This record gives sequence, structure tokens and C-alpha cells, in this order.
Amino acid sequence: MFQSVALLALISAFFYCIAMVAMKSWAELPSVGLALIIAAALLTAGAFEVFALRQERLGLIYVGILGAEVVFLGALSLLHFDETYSRRELVGIGLVVIGTAIAWT
Repeated sequence: MFQSVALLALISAFFYCIAMVAMKSWAELPSVGLALIIAAALLTAGAFEVFALRQERLGLIYVGILGAEVVFLGALSLLHFDETYSRRELVGIGLVVIGTAIAWT
């Protein structure tokens, strides 16, 4: 059961990340297509989160999704958007990841 809940949380985080990337693109050039991608990604992410919540506590699912999003979006922002992080921001990211690991063990 743990693996299936973790997988549901990861899939939910992935779709939340798709919505975030579409929102970043929306800021540069709004379009109906991007609005539809954002809506579809948020609805899909929410659906997977609901399925995960059927099997696990709210707090644990929230932390799992947040931790996965931090890793996914952090890597994507570095590799695709050429964004950089200060030491303080890296420490914050690390704390979120460490907190997620602690909560899920």
C-alpha cells in the first residue's frame, strides 16, 4: 500500500508541476491553450491527490507532494529556465526535502 500511495503522490506532484510550468508560460504569453493545460493539469493533480488521500493522512500526502514538487521544479528551473538559487534558497529546498524524507520514513 505504501508504494501505491507514494506513486499517487508523485503523479499528483508531476501534474501540479505541469500546471506551474504552464502558469510561468502564461505570464509571458497568455492563451486559451495554456489556460486549458493549466485547468487540466490541476484537475488531474487533484484527482490523484484525492485517490492518495483515501489511503493516507492529509498531512503526509501534502508533505509528499510538496517535497516532490520542490525536487521536480527545482531541477526544471535550473535545467530549462536557467534560474539560479542563493545559498539560503538551497538550504530551504534541502530542508523541505529532508522534512519530506523524515515524514515518509
